[in-house]
Amino acid sequence: MAARSAMGFAAGALRQTVARQTAPQFAPRPLARQTRAMGGGGNGVTHEGLTLHEPGAFHKFWAYGLGGLTWFWVFYRFYKDGDTLIYGHAPHFEHDDHDDHH
Repeated sequence: MAARSAMGFAAGALRQTVARQTAPQFAPRPLARQTRAMGGGGNGVTHEGLTLHEPGAFHKFWAYGLGGLTWFWVFYRFYKDGDTLIYGHAPHFEHDDHDDHH
């Protein structure tokens, strides 16, 4: 029994050695786990047959950036036009009351 396991171990070691020697020496290795970007791999949540995948880092970056830009624009316009937004266009505040109107 021990002889069989020793032979199996030796055969496995021999296979690994041969595989290392025959493999290209400068084969590119992936730096990170590869996933498809367009609704492909990765983790997700499935509800009634529809799988929703987590967005990638690129999409999160752009979402936060464009969301921040949108809120900056909303607050800037409120700073500039807030009185008009709250009180509306009130021409009677801008003119004196003239008695010559008929």
